[in-house]
Amino acid sequence: MDDPLIEPEPAERELGTAPVKSLFARYTAITLAGMLAQMAMVVLEGLIIGNGLGPLGLASVTVILPLELLNLALGGALGMGTAAAAGRRLGSGDAAGAQRVFTQGFWLAAYTLVALSATIALFAPYIATLLGATPDIHDDVTAFIRLLMCFYPFCTLGQLLCALLRTDEKPSLASALAVIASAMSLAWLYVCVYVLNLGFAATGAYYGMTTGLWFLAILRFQFSKRSSFRVTLSGMRLSRDVCGAIIWQGLPLFLVQAASLLYTVVINNYLGSLGGDGDLAAFAVINGYVVYLLNMLCLSATYGLQPIASFNCGARRHDRLRELVRTSMVGSFSLLTAACALAIAFATPISAFFAGDDPDLVALTASHFLPLLVCAPFGFLAQIASAYFQAVGRERTSIVLGVCRYLLFAIPLIATMANAFGIRGVWWAQPPADLLAAALAIALCAREMARLKREEADLDLHGERPLHETPSDDVARPPEM
Repeated sequence: MDDPLIEPEPAERELGTAPVKSLFARYTAITLAGMLAQMAMVVLEGLIIGNGLGPLGLASVTVILPLELLNLALGGALGMGTAAAAGRRLGSGDAAGAQRVFTQGFWLAAYTLVALSATIALFAPYIATLLGATPDIHDDVTAFIRLLMCFYPFCTLGQLLCALLRTDEKPSLASALAVIASAMSLAWLYVCVYVLNLGFAATGAYYGMTTGLWFLAILRFQFSKRSSFRVTLSGMRLSRDVCGAIIWQGLPLFLVQAASLLYTVVINNYLGSLGGDGDLAAFAVINGYVVYLLNMLCLSATYGLQPIASFNCGARRHDRLRELVRTSMVGSFSLLTAACALAIAFATPISAFFAGDDPDLVALTASHFLPLLVCAPFGFLAQIASAYFQAVGRERTSIVLGVCRYLLFAIPLIATMANAFGIRGVWWAQPPADLLAAALAIALCAREMARLKREEADLDLHGERPLHETPSDDVARPPEM
């Protein structure tokens, strides 16, 4: 049996009572505060690698980026899947069920990542080749992969635990861990590159520490009596039903990251064959740093909306879900539009910051900001919408939205436009892909809003909504159980 935990009643939880706009803004802002530390870390990482290791270091970054995306894919999928399943049970008042989901998700992630890390380390030379490593950097990339795999299980478990901290209404603690991890990781990167002169391969430990240190969240769950969750030994024996539900609910976010991983591998190979190390380095700056930072802004919004959506789905608060869809889509688009506009406006100084004293590389990099970023805010709408549908258990819709930007649209367009326009077509394939993804996201969200309105009306018609409660309440209350 799982240990009994002190669990607030659903009616006491702010996820079901606080105004949606302010709740989403606060959870997103708190998450963003932690992400800002990650963003600063990524910026300084680029400065250290670009200036300390040069163009070959930057080329290595874009080659190993798919492994970082795989880390985010697994951690995000298992974390969001576990958090969504647990959050919906909390919203419906099933605290014991939520605890069981948590402990099963923890052990599922542990088993999966230990096996995967060992496999990747064993076949590291072949994986380096598959990822597009050129002969000049192949040995360093291979050593990097093997060192990173030592940290991989902790990276995924750390992301899972921080996702559950937000469901446990402790988003500030998750952000604090991100700040601590960023500071410690950067200290190691600086020492490894400038003091010990260990080269690129040793930065595998840096990449592992960035999210691996989030595993310290385990202390909150194991030693705080106010936590809703705890890792128990009884959960080591996995349940097919519970693990299947976690995997299915986490699958959309995994496919979002997996599609991005595949996109990176595809474009790396096109840039390497049609261009060279300079094009790979330019793409490393834009995709590995600028787009990565934009993706972290987007993730702040998705992490902010997930606990609200899953809890209120369990509580059948369709009015709050409708408001959340509107708020998250409009707010996220506005934030990302401003960020992309600034990046395009300052493309040259940003490129110089990362590329160091190589004027040709700076000019090449700056020239490609426009095609990759001009429509990016539209493309990110599909990711926001995918996170919402994942949180409320609409996994098929979430999967379609999660993969559409890169897998369904960008990769086919890259292949088509590369054949027609060469290297220029590779760079300019992204804007039409972003616009197509946005059109699909908006259409599916509009259909979801109409569905929620119908179901809300049905609840009122059949008297299932408490008589004192109306959809227009300034402070929404969950339905009585």
